[in-house]
Amino acid sequence: MENIGAAGGARHRLGGYREHAPPPQLTTVAEGVWVYRAPADAAPEAATHRVLPDPAMSVAFWCAREGDGRPVAPRVVLIGAKTRPHMVSFGPGAEIAAVRLKLEWTEPLLGLLPAEHQDAEESLSLVLPQLARLLLDSLVETRTAGQSLAALTAAIAGESGRVRGPGPGHAARALDLVRRTAGRMPVAHVAGEVGVSLRHLRRAVRRTGVSLKAYARTTRFLHAMTTADRTPAPGWARIAADAGFADQSHLVRECRALAGMTPGAVHAERRAEAEISNRW
Repeated sequence: MENIGAAGGARHRLGGYREHAPPPQLTTVAEGVWVYRAPADAAPEAATHRVLPDPAMSVAFWCAREGDGRPVAPRVVLIGAKTRPHMVSFGPGAEIAAVRLKLEWTEPLLGLLPAEHQDAEESLSLVLPQLARLLLDSLVETRTAGQSLAALTAAIAGESGRVRGPGPGHAARALDLVRRTAGRMPVAHVAGEVGVSLRHLRRAVRRTGVSLKAYARTTRFLHAMTTADRTPAPGWARIAADAGFADQSHLVRECRALAGMTPGAVHAERRAEAEISNRW
């Protein structure tokens, strides 16, 4: 598959999943861009993926492709922030290309309240029909996932250029800090860095549909699990310490609470998926 993203190489890979840093024109409003592809001859176990809790919303183009790259059954979907794990199944050759939006920018950018779309996958034509038509007109002409991401990027950049007013302000500064520190900075310190009271900051972040504490908790957990993805034999004590957990037992408790499994079980499942799917 062609390189995608401003820097080319993926910052996270797992089986058919590739995530890249956002292109320069989307760094304010997006956490990244990503692609998922199931093998064309995928068995059911190769085309099933456990999506972990994730405080971000994605605008995604979903299709399969003919031999010449023409999209088959194209659709544009809105994937809401995940508050719990989801098992998602894909057909053989299914491809998704998506822009992963920062949760606090969902309302000023798209006019959508994140809390109203949590744990949902919705056709964009039912939520934002004008944007859906604009996207599909260009996306049906694409022949690769890279071209799909370019079309999505152009459309989202166009929407961001029409944002009026100050944007999400304190919430944006706070959640950027949480993301930059992978959830390790205590929320009281985040408020101090932003220069507002913790009570005020909690109110500002609540508009995203999640509390500041919950956002940091999930971000820290995801950082630990994506770190573990990079090795076949994770050192869980070191990963827990580096991610800001009190100890390995703390990580195990958080993983059970957020994913319903131990870190070792999550990692084993993800490695098995990667071994089956890692053919593109």
